[in-house]
Amino acid sequence: MGQIRKQVLQSSFLSYIGFGIGAINTYLFTKKGLFTPEQYGLTQVIISISQILAPLCTLGMTGFMGRFFPYYYGNLSNKENDMLMVAVLFSGIGALLVFSGCILFEPWVIEQFRKRSSLLVEYYYWVLVFSFFYFCFTLLESYLGTLKKTVLPNFMKETVYRLCVMILIGLYVFEIINFGMFVILFCSVYLINVLIIVVYLSVTRQFYFAIRFSFVTRRFRKNIRAYVSFMYVGVAISNIARQIDTLALAGAKNLHETGVYSLNQFTAAVLQVPYRGLQAIAGPLIAEHWKNNNYAEINRIYQRSSINLFLIGSFLFLNIWLNYDEGLTILRIDADFAAGKTVFLMLALYNVFELGTGANAALLGTSPAWRFEFYSGLALLALSIPLNIIFAKWKGMEGVALASAGTLVIYNLFRLCYIKYRFDMWPFTIKTLYALLLVSGCYFVSWYLFEGMHGVAGILVRSTTFSVLVLAGVAYFRLTPDLFQVVEVVKKRWAQKNKK
Repeated sequence: MGQIRKQVLQSSFLSYIGFGIGAINTYLFTKKGLFTPEQYGLTQVIISISQILAPLCTLGMTGFMGRFFPYYYGNLSNKENDMLMVAVLFSGIGALLVFSGCILFEPWVIEQFRKRSSLLVEYYYWVLVFSFFYFCFTLLESYLGTLKKTVLPNFMKETVYRLCVMILIGLYVFEIINFGMFVILFCSVYLINVLIIVVYLSVTRQFYFAIRFSFVTRRFRKNIRAYVSFMYVGVAISNIARQIDTLALAGAKNLHETGVYSLNQFTAAVLQVPYRGLQAIAGPLIAEHWKNNNYAEINRIYQRSSINLFLIGSFLFLNIWLNYDEGLTILRIDADFAAGKTVFLMLALYNVFELGTGANAALLGTSPAWRFEFYSGLALLALSIPLNIIFAKWKGMEGVALASAGTLVIYNLFRLCYIKYRFDMWPFTIKTLYALLLVSGCYFVSWYLFEGMHGVAGILVRSTTFSVLVLAGVAYFRLTPDLFQVVEVVKKRWAQKNKK
């Protein structure tokens, strides 16, 4: 768990730096007089579309690398290792098919969005450019994950990308570029990330790219084909289901309401940073334990990740919820954007729940029961698409948030029950209940004691009180051993520095 903890902490730290930059970007996007809600909504729809198209392009190769890398690295020399070559070859075919389809069906897409989201129609081909570069980055990110080098791609995605966007916002605000040029440059940002990672792999000589199919590929081709077929459809369906809310809102309502929804979606997504880092890091390690039939270690990672992520998620959520209204007032967010408080609440509660399920996605995706991801993904899509479209027309952004959070809760409950049934593993322990009671009690104490305090002072006092109470409670009840291990590491490093 030490290797996972170290990389999760590093990735989360860098990610939260990125989220801090992203928060500034979001503030500038939503500050009155700079961008309109429609313009901000366009950027978020571009991102949502890319997160649907990129997994479709990969043809399941990201899952292939995560599942089969132990066999390639355990049986082949670097020169013979054709894993990356196989991934690039087939995902390249996938990209050709997907983007050809996007061009072929352009008239239909334009017809769906022309009246309510005209900006999306205007920049349709630039959306495809963004999606292509994001697809390239996704493939390289998965490859680095097999090398257990997750910090760099996480830094590129969470921090460097947002720094580039901040620069573009500055150029637009100071009228150096117009909005049209802003969109074009925005859609090209991921090219920088791709080039940096390619240079890094080349300089460090980790760009293993054989030109012939190895005996590992030939030997496991049937298993690879079966696994990739199921995983590809499952992951593609899951990504469509997770992004359909933004697209349904843009189609049923307009980019204005999509922008308001996206602001609160971004705020809720702050909770997801440790989860994304954990899945990328834990996946290859759990794959090795499946290979060695080390069920006890898998269960230990499962339960430890659950309590750690639940504590982090609930800590962040309740800190934000304590000061939600006050924060919007102080930041002077455009009143239109401030209308999505209920959206944030529903999405944040779901995110906390998902964090509490721990490394279930990595566990299932690398397990002998990986086909379950396909079937559960089908069920998720069958629920998500119609519910999001119906609820978007019925209640707008609140309806979309309810549909998205509700379907994803059901999806994760199915995952939990299946893992328990198939492998007799369960992420929750009695400490989960203690953690829930602790954070709830600390929230109510902090709220009722300082409810009447306003302004920056009120935010600082409420957050400080809540944070101190939670950390003290976690330490007193020893809810997670990782807290003490981190403290010990910090003490040792501090002692070493003082000796020097």
